[in-house]
Amino acid sequence: MNRSLVGSAVLGCLGGVVNVVLTLALLTRVNSPLFRPGEQTSLNSVFVGSIFDTPHIWVGVFTLGFVPVFVTAATRLVAPSVGFVSLLGGVASTVLASPVPEGMTGPTGLVIDGPVYASSYAKSWYAWLAVLLVAGVAEFVLRYEYGVGDDRLRHLPDFPLSRSRFWLIVCSAGFVVGLGVGLLDLPSYVQTDISTVLVVLVPTGVATAATLAALLSRGLVAPLALYAFVAPAIVADAVFPSYPSPEGSHPELSFLYLSVAVSVLALLELVIRSRDSDRDGGIVAG
Repeated sequence: MNRSLVGSAVLGCLGGVVNVVLTLALLTRVNSPLFRPGEQTSLNSVFVGSIFDTPHIWVGVFTLGFVPVFVTAATRLVAPSVGFVSLLGGVASTVLASPVPEGMTGPTGLVIDGPVYASSYAKSWYAWLAVLLVAGVAEFVLRYEYGVGDDRLRHLPDFPLSRSRFWLIVCSAGFVVGLGVGLLDLPSYVQTDISTVLVVLVPTGVATAATLAALLSRGLVAPLALYAFVAPAIVADAVFPSYPSPEGSHPELSFLYLSVAVSVLALLELVIRSRDSDRDGGIVAG
């Protein structure tokens, strides 16, 4: 194996370990009522156990730290790691500045008074990882399109893209982000079943795919700027619903509006660019 990739994997492991350690520290620090060390839980349980009790959660937490750091070390794309560090720092500061949640047993079961940001972060790793990977793809395209340090990038495919690879990237990114958000335990729904996942997946996937399609095919940056500003906020609102009224999170509607907005912006930018015949971006062959 290439030595640089081995070193990248080592750095990725450090990132994963740091994420696991800090997440455990946050859960312990606030004494989260949803943190139940020594108690095994099901795959879709609201509780988070120890590393040995709920390995499916903690492997995900490790992956959320590993993949962005590995991608940055291996390819020199900075967006995944910068996004991960910003996310972890934001979660830590929010958890420490928020009221400590308290759990009380009521007639209908456990009643929690207070925000449970730490456990929500641990259980939503797949949604954040999907967003960070799309950020890496967008950075790659922008750096190649505008020649910003593209000569320093490594272990990445060559451009221009074939039509088949273009559609593979666009559809895969849309599906991954849509599935990540769709699998979240949304307070707007009683339970997460296949219909709930599809309701969220489709508009989320369309908004993501439309943004990347505009960037890859024509080099349009206005849709990406809007997506980069709005999409993480939508995911954050779904993962960390506002306290004390969490029932207002509907990411499917927000992404539906976003898909319309990025499409309109793409058309407007395309019209403006059409007046400048010398500026026709895009990295798709043919």
